[in-house]
Amino acid sequence: MKNEVRSNAKTWILVLLALALMLFPAMTSAKVDVSMDQQDDSVRFEVKNIGDKPTYILNSLTVSDEKGKSVYTSQEKSSAELLKIDPGVSYAFKYDIDGVPEGNYTQKIYQGDDKRNLRAISFDFLRGKRQNKPILYTGSKFYKYGEEIDIAFTNMGTYTIYVNVNNWKIRNRDTGKVVFRPSQDCTYGYSGCADSFEPLKFLKTIERTWDQKDSKGNQVVPGKYDVTAEYSNKDPSSGKVRIETITTKKFYIRPKSPVPIHRGDLNGNGISADSDDLDLMEQASTGEITSDSTYDLNTNGISADAGDLVLMKRASNGEIDL
Repeated sequence: MKNEVRSNAKTWILVLLALALMLFPAMTSAKVDVSMDQQDDSVRFEVKNIGDKPTYILNSLTVSDEKGKSVYTSQEKSSAELLKIDPGVSYAFKYDIDGVPEGNYTQKIYQGDDKRNLRAISFDFLRGKRQNKPILYTGSKFYKYGEEIDIAFTNMGTYTIYVNVNNWKIRNRDTGKVVFRPSQDCTYGYSGCADSFEPLKFLKTIERTWDQKDSKGNQVVPGKYDVTAEYSNKDPSSGKVRIETITTKKFYIRPKSPVPIHRGDLNGNGISADSDDLDLMEQASTGEITSDSTYDLNTNGISADAGDLVLMKRASNGEIDL
């Protein structure tokens, strides 16, 4: 009888366990996907509930440096609100790093399956130096009278920047006067065009073409010119930001042909061996720009060699006439 009683006891225990599993299914943990997106001026820390049950997040973000010292807290942990995140819903924390010094940092939040059991989730990020500034440039250094001029703005940095496509200024460097503004979505020839900042990602380019006409539709005079554009490292729509300016190297519009060519007049302004001619010879001698036969002042068949540079310097100082 003892063996029979024991067997029945075991049977009842198994039955009770089965009933317990049916009435109280095993608790499953909520599933979350955590991601971080770092821009030049901010770090975004996002938590998404990808499970089939709610999860909880403490509305408190803390940031510490590599020594563990707290440098930022959105809310103190003791007073922060506990947020219920339903399945399929995301919640993001954003930390502004615009004025944060270089270094390694750690972000931390708290998440859990219920209100009593929260665990820390951390992400490290590096606040490094700004990577290479953008460049604004023209397709050539010299242009014929009336020739179209290609202008390009390229982002050489690893972060997205914002370029004002409606405020590019073309300036005559001889007079200092702005002669034209090549804008987008605006009527050419009219001032007061509203600013329009567009995002420009890494190695992407915005291009413009100028036909050498001023704001009244007239051909500009020959001479030295440059182009200035505006950009920001931060999305201007987010509030007050710092606007940066960038200017191309000077380029030349040659006089209308035919024009008498004077020996040593490399910029074609009718004056031999002026300061701009010397500047061009120096650039050609170092290979910065391409030279032609007009740079061969000593007529040895080699353009812009050391002898040509010496002659140009002496002529520029008034020691000799070319």
